[in-house]
Amino acid sequence: MREGTGAMRRGWGGLLGFLFGLGLAAQAHAEPGFERAFRYELRAMGTYAGEAIFTIGKPEKVGARMLTPIQIDGFTAGVTKNFLDANTKSTTWVDKTWVPLRARTDQTIDKVNRVIKTSFETKKIEATDERSGKVFNKMKFNVPDRGFDLVSIFPWLMHQDLSPNARYSLPVFDGRRLYQVEVTVGIAREVQVPIGIRRGIPLKIKVTRGSYEREVELWLGADKERAPLKLVFKYGILGTVEASLVSERKG
Repeated sequence: MREGTGAMRRGWGGLLGFLFGLGLAAQAHAEPGFERAFRYELRAMGTYAGEAIFTIGKPEKVGARMLTPIQIDGFTAGVTKNFLDANTKSTTWVDKTWVPLRARTDQTIDKVNRVIKTSFETKKIEATDERSGKVFNKMKFNVPDRGFDLVSIFPWLMHQDLSPNARYSLPVFDGRRLYQVEVTVGIAREVQVPIGIRRGIPLKIKVTRGSYEREVELWLGADKERAPLKLVFKYGILGTVEASLVSERKG
């Protein structure tokens, strides 16, 4: 049972990080100077599992470039915390086309402290994984064009055409491994979220790496704001897991 629980925790660590882009922190909050902030309630096994905040910041000078910080943080709670006790904060800086150039994640999962620093260049991703202040691993990946991470994939999708049946294929780094993400756009229709009924665009997402495969459904608002409304997937004994929008505000 302990081995299964350990596998579940490792799986949740990567899966929640990848699917929710969860930068989990002790208290979810929007940083000062943000453009837009979205708060989500997480539910697993039919119960409250925590919250997450997705923030799009205002452009700032990073080195010689003007970049936009994208941040996601939050916390796990209830039964889910028994499987994944996590505190992390993820920030990715993207250019005007919403492509990432650098990222940093500070996280504590099951009392293991990690700092992951990533740089993105054309056809290359490089990352350093530090644990308890020491370099644990260095990673390099070659990609066909440009790579993405757990955070930048969301604003990038928000700013695409998203016509029905449009398809996108993206390499996405989760802090440990590189996955291939295939996105298929559906036809806009109404979707229920805690703040009411919204008209949303469903995105069918397939995440693969070798023989590993996971399917996810992401809903983006059908209006020009394209707010992420809901994310749904199934995972092991936890069944259906959801992240649903409960509030949003502009800076």
